[in-house]
Amino acid sequence: MTSRDGRTFGHISGVEVGATFTSKAALADAGVHVLRQAGIHGDHELGAFSICLSKGYEDNVDRGNTITYVGSGGQDDDGKQISDQSPDTPANKALFISSITRRPVRVVRGANDDNTYSPGHGYRYDGLYVVDEAKMVDGKKGFKMCTFTLKRIDEDGQKAIPIRRTLTAGKLAKMRKKARTG
Repeated sequence: MTSRDGRTFGHISGVEVGATFTSKAALADAGVHVLRQAGIHGDHELGAFSICLSKGYEDNVDRGNTITYVGSGGQDDDGKQISDQSPDTPANKALFISSITRRPVRVVRGANDDNTYSPGHGYRYDGLYVVDEAKMVDGKKGFKMCTFTLKRIDEDGQKAIPIRRTLTAGKLAKMRKKARTG
């Protein structure tokens, strides 16, 4: 087992926090997050190695150093939630196990216009987090969802997570008003 297969708890040798990747294939080649579709890479007995936070579930909440991450399952082919998630699927079970073992989980963020912590394009490795809480909750659509609270591990010399500034209609209106009034 090598670190390039992604089955490593912690950092991947040679990959710095903040490293960017153009595609899921590039992430997989580096060993940071080896699954090209699924958002959770883990082992149902050992725990989760990495997660990729992107547009997958509306119940995800990203606050930078704290993430509420929704498990996998219950969606149709169009990404619509149509049923409850199960804590017994291998991916969800891996994150539940990580909440017990407290082993570090690598977090990758993918481009997402609705998330100021996501990169503008591609994917970014944002360091190690610990699964602080794991539980079943009622999601926004009323289905049972596996929900995990991940907290970033504070490491010496670690940079803050970059924030992508977004220009909203309200901000644009204020800028136009200020430009007119001088």
